[in-house]
Amino acid sequence: MPPTQSSAPTNASGAPGASHALASDAWGFRINAPPGWTVRQDFQSSYLANGAWKTFAAPDSQGEPVLSLTVPGSNQITDAEFRIGASRNPAEVQRCTAPPPGVVAGSVATQRINDIPFTTFEAADAAMSHHLTVHAWRVVHGGACYAIDLLVFGVNPEVYDPPATPSFSDAHAFDAMRAVIRTFAFEQPANQSAASASTAAR
Repeated sequence: MPPTQSSAPTNASGAPGASHALASDAWGFRINAPPGWTVRQDFQSSYLANGAWKTFAAPDSQGEPVLSLTVPGSNQITDAEFRIGASRNPAEVQRCTAPPPGVVAGSVATQRINDIPFTTFEAADAAMSHHLTVHAWRVVHGGACYAIDLLVFGVNPEVYDPPATPSFSDAHAFDAMRAVIRTFAFEQPANQSAASASTAAR
């Protein structure tokens, strides 16, 4: 069942308006989507940002995408996506908060959102004029690993002739996505028997 939205309809321009409450019954969380953000149950795949359930997941990693929100104005030059993935696989839960290799030095920390103690870190990758920057949040709750990733990825605008102009800066995108993560909260214990995310409006 795809995520459903409550409150006023979204608009493509991202003009001010009421946020949309999204909730996952299977994973027991809620979050607000700002107007104009594209809501999906899968993750877009690009040169560096694949569709795995969490960024920098190992090839044998087991988990599932639950929800993604795309920042308005995203395109092939610069894309910004807010992702929530989750796993109940015991091995994934055990290593849930362990940062992957190559994290930005000094970026590993603990930050609380609505009294949830997330382990956070930053990481980046670049190749063939493509770039990826990730601000990651990890927590174990109700026997499951939750991976929230704030991604900005795209192509160097200088490869275009004439050079392209991104719709937004990386700083703007991360500020917008950090505002969204501040609305994240757990509503109930995660449903241990659920196999996939089932969402309902709140």
